[in-house]
Amino acid sequence: MGLDATEDRVELELLAEDIVGVATPLRGPGNVGQILKRLRVQRGMSLREVAEAVDLSPSFLSAVERGTSDIALGRLARLAEYFGHDIGSLLGYSARRGRVQLVRSQDRVTVDRGVGIRYEVLRIPETALEMILVEMQPRTHFREELTHEGVDILYVSRGTITAVVDGVDYAVRTGECAVWSAAYRHLLRNDGAEPATGVAMVTESFY
Repeated sequence: MGLDATEDRVELELLAEDIVGVATPLRGPGNVGQILKRLRVQRGMSLREVAEAVDLSPSFLSAVERGTSDIALGRLARLAEYFGHDIGSLLGYSARRGRVQLVRSQDRVTVDRGVGIRYEVLRIPETALEMILVEMQPRTHFREELTHEGVDILYVSRGTITAVVDGVDYAVRTGECAVWSAAYRHLLRNDGAEPATGVAMVTESFY
């Protein structure tokens, strides 16, 4: 068989796989190959588009997705970056854990942020994520500013919490969410006459 005929056959195989992938989206956790396919299909991209973007052959990427070929860490890192993951998060996304894990109330870590502030940290198992429950009495503020790696996300469920980030005040009201780089110095403040509560997420382990 000539080179042109081989390329045509591979092209038809890849097209057929794309059609099947769109028609039958993957469900459940899956392995790394299945996760790569899920990420690709969710973005409406063909095997060839993704392969060319990360300097891989479409036939090789197809084999990885089907689980018939292993992939070196360097190549996996390129794919992870392309889809907005690092290798760790991609492997976590592939859900090696098949069971639900609970964080019990007694497992929370209480941190002293100042008078009138309840600040409880829930470490998310086997990830770098931390969830924080915040309750601030009227006219209270963190005792000191914080800086750390990652991104901070704050959702306010009641009242108004002011996020002071790099010296600038951002009032986050009920139902609103604020996101900022935790590398900037920051603290939280409740300037109101009523208690304020919220839930925060830290993308890098801090506590």
